[in-house]
Amino acid sequence: MKKTILLSALLVAGVVSAFPFRTSCGKVLQVSQTIADNMTLDQLGNYLGDVNSQACPGTGPVAIKIYYH
Repeated sequence: MKKTILLSALLVAGVVSAFPFRTSCGKVLQVSQTIADNMTLDQLGNYLGDVNSQACPGTGPVAIKIYYH
C-alpha cells in the first residue's frame, strides 16, 4: 500500500512539473516539463520564441538561453 501511494505521488509530481521561462517583456511563465521532454533543444527554442511572441505582442526575443543539466 505504501509503495502504491509513493509511486502515485511521484507520477503526479512528474506530470505537473514545470520550469520558469522569463519573456523579453519581463513576464515569468511556467512551461510544462512534459512538453520539453518530447522536444529537441532547437524545437524547444522555437517553441519558447512563440510563447514569448504571444505573451509580449510586438516584441521578439533577442536570444533564448536554455540551461539544462
